[in-house]
Amino acid sequence: MKFNCTFVASVLSALMLAACSTGPKVVENPLIESSNSMTLDVSKVELTDTATVLHVDAYFRPHNWIRIDSKTYLRAGGEKYALTSAQGITPDSLFWMPESGEASFVLSFQPLPKRTKSFDFIESDCADCFKLFGIDLTGKKDYDVPEGIPAEALSIDEDAPMPEPIFKSGETTVEVHLLHHREELGKEQNLYVNTLAGGQEEYTAPIDLETGVATFKFQQYGTAEAFFPMAGSAGSVLLAPGEHVTVYIDSRFSGQQIVARRKEQKMQPFRKLYTNGTYANLNNLINSRTDWATWSMDLYSGKFGDYKMSAKEYETYVVNRYKELSDSIVADSLPPLMKEQMLLSLKDEAVMAMMNGDYGREYNYRYLHNDWDRRNPVKGIDPMKPESLTELTKLFDINDPQLLLGVRSFDYIGSVAYADEAWIKATGIQTGLIPSLRKFVPLIAKAQAGTLTEADLKVFGPEDDSFYADALRAMQQETIAKLEAVKDKAVVEQTPDVPVEKLFDAIIAPYKGKVVFVDFWNTWCGPCRMSIKATEPLKDTELKSDDLVWIYLANETSPLVKYQTMIPDIKGKHFRLNDKQWEYLSKKFKIDGIPSYVLVDKDGSYSLRNDLRDHNLLVKTLQEKIAR
Repeated sequence: MKFNCTFVASVLSALMLAACSTGPKVVENPLIESSNSMTLDVSKVELTDTATVLHVDAYFRPHNWIRIDSKTYLRAGGEKYALTSAQGITPDSLFWMPESGEASFVLSFQPLPKRTKSFDFIESDCADCFKLFGIDLTGKKDYDVPEGIPAEALSIDEDAPMPEPIFKSGETTVEVHLLHHREELGKEQNLYVNTLAGGQEEYTAPIDLETGVATFKFQQYGTAEAFFPMAGSAGSVLLAPGEHVTVYIDSRFSGQQIVARRKEQKMQPFRKLYTNGTYANLNNLINSRTDWATWSMDLYSGKFGDYKMSAKEYETYVVNRYKELSDSIVADSLPPLMKEQMLLSLKDEAVMAMMNGDYGREYNYRYLHNDWDRRNPVKGIDPMKPESLTELTKLFDINDPQLLLGVRSFDYIGSVAYADEAWIKATGIQTGLIPSLRKFVPLIAKAQAGTLTEADLKVFGPEDDSFYADALRAMQQETIAKLEAVKDKAVVEQTPDVPVEKLFDAIIAPYKGKVVFVDFWNTWCGPCRMSIKATEPLKDTELKSDDLVWIYLANETSPLVKYQTMIPDIKGKHFRLNDKQWEYLSKKFKIDGIPSYVLVDKDGSYSLRNDLRDHNLLVKTLQEKIAR
């Protein structure tokens, strides 16, 4: 074989020039594996021999600030690559977001090694600093299906019949596998369960950082809906009582949310959750895409209804809105099972909209006038009549147990269980789900306080499923067992027997000469729990002092069992106030919500200090007070 030497030399020369080229490699719109925040996006990466340049887009509330730490670095292959310069933002300084809520800037770092396939963006090592993981440099366009998902959790039958709610009790185990999890995304997983009782239970479990698995065990009474917090959203599954369910959550959902936000970005539908169990098919269908079309009355938008409507006009409005939305669902190309589930959710919403029409129109007024002070009554709302509900009963069965499978069943249960008797009487409903729930739900508080009696259970007749009475007995047994487990650990101080006007002074009197931090809280208050969780470790470190006393004031809205099982892990003095005592102190200090804090100086003077909701200011202030 003969060779053209000139041609060979030309090819070799071109290859050598390409190998020695120092031109930048540019990756536009890289995929991002996951993130701890939706605030930042890396829209472009330029890689040269001398620098790695990130084009960063920021999204945040207008006229609020963000900050980029000068210790920000990139991480790849176990090595760190430091920030070297910035354009459009000054590290360590406050960057105020414009009116649009969007901004862009450029960050330059030490060069990443050639052939780096992905890297992490780490804005310093503080817990709440911005972190983006797995920024892809290979040019991938879509997220692949995770490996190792069992066939049952992968399969979906879109034409399957709607399952039934289950009226049984049992211990449920939820084993959560967090796929692509990073330690910086959290060491604990939360689970929120909307119960048949119309309430919500919160559970927390540690994440095994080797396996990414968190396991929950709890008593469940009837079918329930569980929520897993995710970036800017939540994954949800229906749970059957007494099952061991395995749930696989794709942690890349946080990255996908960022990528999908990019202008003109076309993404394949993303599936964020996979599961097995009784409700596997429905759960997998609901969570199979992030772009399902949805139809909702948007009851909490402030734009539903009109406060000027008469009761009759509002009734007609709800009926027409339901018809309009239900017709749209039926006409859509959604899979049959998805249509049925969305119709159930819409029915839940319609029941709530009708039965809470007075509140709904008041909410519309407050939204339009930006008046959220409940002490200012909204006048002129024409009261709804119970007969209005019969207009919905002409459209669908409001007593259908399958309404418990809608994503808004939580609102449905609250509406029908606590409604005035006249509403249910107007419909003529005498047996079935609604009458049973109305007997069941009011007795839950007694069961959870350990005061339920067999006489209480006589409200249930042969027309009611035995599940309800059996569930209440099981709740009470669970209550007694939990109280027994903490009886020597949960110390509730004796509330001073003095007039309410002297109550606060009597509570703090034993600690004169010390700094006293008084925390108004309750077990059901999420921000309260978050604040306590953040502060608790400091009692043995930065805020460890014999001159600092922690006092926690809750009221009887905190369920007794929940309260007594929580306080052993909260160091301090605990008082459980009655309604009169709580109301007086709330008025005395003009408390606008909880958590609220009253700070007592060493000389006994005190004041409301809700500026201490800022955790950093709280620590600094207490340290200064102790040092004086």
